[in-house]
Amino acid sequence: MMKVERMNPGRAGADETWIAHDGGGERGQAGLWWSEVPSMPGEMVGCIGGFEAVDREAAQALLTAACDRLREVGCSRAIGPMDGNTWRRHRFVVEPGERPPFFLEPSNPPDWPGWWQDEGFSVLSRYSSSRLVLGEAKAGMDRIEQRLADRGVRVRELDPARFEDELRLIHRLSLESFAGNFLYTPLAEPEFVAMYAKVRELVRPGLVWLAEDEDGLAGFVFSVPDALAMQRGEPPDLIVKTLAVKRDRRTAGLGSLLVDRVQSAGLQAGFTHAIHALQHEANTSLRITGRFGGSVMRRYALLSKPL
Repeated sequence: MMKVERMNPGRAGADETWIAHDGGGERGQAGLWWSEVPSMPGEMVGCIGGFEAVDREAAQALLTAACDRLREVGCSRAIGPMDGNTWRRHRFVVEPGERPPFFLEPSNPPDWPGWWQDEGFSVLSRYSSSRLVLGEAKAGMDRIEQRLADRGVRVRELDPARFEDELRLIHRLSLESFAGNFLYTPLAEPEFVAMYAKVRELVRPGLVWLAEDEDGLAGFVFSVPDALAMQRGEPPDLIVKTLAVKRDRRTAGLGSLLVDRVQSAGLQAGFTHAIHALQHEANTSLRITGRFGGSVMRRYALLSKPL
């Protein structure tokens, strides 16, 4: 018989973790977050993350217990899979495509999204990753760069000798640039620096570019090689992980310029393809992906359920 039991405190920073088990051992788990979570107008949000289940029965038991508990602590809507906020692991792969998973991408068995939907969850937001062939620099970039330079904007590579200081600059711009994003929550600087420091050994010359003006950092693009492909012994794609530009009309075109710079550097370093990773369906960066000829290779979804 399936049983679900609560662990308090939870694993991996969750407020609580719920474990599904039977006489044969553990069958699944899910973490619950409600004390520090994203906000939605008119809702009290609770997050379900760290989800694992070996079968539909375990998933049903976990999700029922999770929703009951979130309702009990005052939440009106459950969102998942999400480990508390969008800075951490979240989203299900819902259209896997043919290519294997890439570095920093969520991964899940194909049955999991359907098991959640069977329990009353529906799609809250959609995302995609696109792949493109790296080629010559995009026409018009010199003109954009000159216009930005005339406005006092200069682009440069990340200085590896000042890696953590550069991350602090990136953190401040991220808070400003992403503040209007769906389900945005601010992230403290130490946690941000620690998160990006984990990929420091993958940061190669030319794969992170920063743009500065008289007020400080105006934009950045952060990319890394696909470490999972390298582990499989395959040529890695260049993963364009994060692009952010200051909300200012004077920086129009800066996003395209930064992407062009990092992709040109990637081509020179021997990469043949790039992945524009995990873009929200309403993200303006999708227009940049389209300009560079990207085509969708995978789709994802974040789910929710009214409580």
